[in-house]
Amino acid sequence: MKVDIQIAKDHEQVDITFYCDAFTTPRHYREAIHIVTCFSYEFDLDPELEDEDLEEIIEKTRELEKEEFTFNINEEGIEVDIS
Repeated sequence: MKVDIQIAKDHEQVDITFYCDAFTTPRHYREAIHIVTCFSYEFDLDPELEDEDLEEIIEKTRELEKEEFTFNINEEGIEVDIS
């Protein structure tokens, strides 16, 4: 699975970009959840993310005719940006 991870120089934000085409097996969903959870813990956050949540994000991304979505993680919380 292709994933792009950008960590701000001051470590105040992490951006994790996933590509919809990379999600071809249930394992890919679990791996994505683990990646997001790992970086979330650095900010004392618990994303409470499940496979169904990722499926909805991917579905919405495809509806918008986009190829990728990004989790923006910082002290204020976790946001999903569809680009």
